[in-house]
Amino acid sequence: MGKRSSRKERYLKIALPENVKTIINTLEEHGYEAFAVGGCVRDSLLGRVPEDWDITTSALPADIKKCFRRTVDTGIEHGTVTVLIGDDSYEVTTYRIDGEYKDSRHPSEVVFTDAVSEDLRRRDFTINAMAYNDEKGFVDLFGGRDDLKRRVIRCVGNADDRFTEDALRILRAIRFAAQLDFDIDAATRNAIADHAPNLKAVSKERILVELSKLVCSAHIEKAADIPQLGVIPYIAKHFREINIAQLMGLKTSALRLAGYDPDGDAAENEIDPHEDAFDLCKATTTGYRYIRFAFLCQGMKPENVDELMKDLKSDNITRKNAVLLTEWTLKPLPSDKYELKKIMSGMSPEIFMDLLRVKLSSLGTMLYKKLCKDEDIRAVIDSFNEIAGNEEPVYMTDLAVGGADLKAAGVAEGPQLGSILNKMLDHVWKKPEDNDKEKLIGMFA
Repeated sequence: MGKRSSRKERYLKIALPENVKTIINTLEEHGYEAFAVGGCVRDSLLGRVPEDWDITTSALPADIKKCFRRTVDTGIEHGTVTVLIGDDSYEVTTYRIDGEYKDSRHPSEVVFTDAVSEDLRRRDFTINAMAYNDEKGFVDLFGGRDDLKRRVIRCVGNADDRFTEDALRILRAIRFAAQLDFDIDAATRNAIADHAPNLKAVSKERILVELSKLVCSAHIEKAADIPQLGVIPYIAKHFREINIAQLMGLKTSALRLAGYDPDGDAAENEIDPHEDAFDLCKATTTGYRYIRFAFLCQGMKPENVDELMKDLKSDNITRKNAVLLTEWTLKPLPSDKYELKKIMSGMSPEIFMDLLRVKLSSLGTMLYKKLCKDEDIRAVIDSFNEIAGNEEPVYMTDLAVGGADLKAAGVAEGPQLGSILNKMLDHVWKKPEDNDKEKLIGMFA
């Protein structure tokens, strides 16, 4: 079974959710072992809220299903059964030993075992190879808790073996370092450099998942030594064009760079210069990762950014928004309100706000200063806040007149109708006070 926790250490408790306790207790009542395992144990020890709770057990999949009323065979061939309790679901997996890895990704077979020590031995990093339940405390055979204290990413056992088995672990190591603000230990770093070519066996979809988590991490600057790890040629086409040095700039406060008064109060509908633009871009959801990709791709040709995201099998929304932000981040925005409205009208309000945030967090880079030397982003933000604060029309939907109104006024349907609407919009960009239905129809219809 392996070394158990000392008597003193058993008093260190993890607050298991009630449903997790129920699953563990139910399995134990039926004569099996069961533990919370992996990332949830790691995050609990770090004081983080686990995203999910995985459970490992000596029970075979068929036995797991007999112990619970509602289950789903989500990965039965690998020993995983999903247990449903109310609206929540939990993956319960039988202890297993992985067979030979023939494709640098997947084991050729899975053998079930009744020893939790064997299950933990097959895992990637020590901080992910810990198990816990309330009765027996921690099972930590590889020094995971010590590595948490030392803040290091270290492979379980021989690092060469771990990266030979599954090349995706190479990116996972870099990603965990960025998420947790840890360092990668020397032996693990050396093995990453030696086995980087194995990434060719990993699908682009899986690479994108890890890369997205990496670029959206709270400590992305930890990835600034990627070039020394030798992984760049194996990630995606054009990835070598990314300016890795800019990762450090992403952590710089927009407040300090923009030079705003930290004691000032921003209006409710204004861009708040007191917020750190890094934090505004921190979300790991699909809806925000394009901001990080756009920052990383500064200086690249938009068409190369497009090819990069396509090669990574990115979804279209992320790809198109990353290309748009990359293109405009390095173009000066005008502070003249009329010219600014013309640019704003070509993108959604949300994307334009993101553009301002990316520009704020980019001010400290030499690349930005060189290519946007004529831009005064503070003057641009002042103009934007004035447009937003006065609710000045920017988009066609802001016009007081629509197509139906023009038809009612006798304008025939066709190209002329669209032409008139465009002229109206251009006019109210210059004179927002003229955005009145009767006035516009009288002037243009």
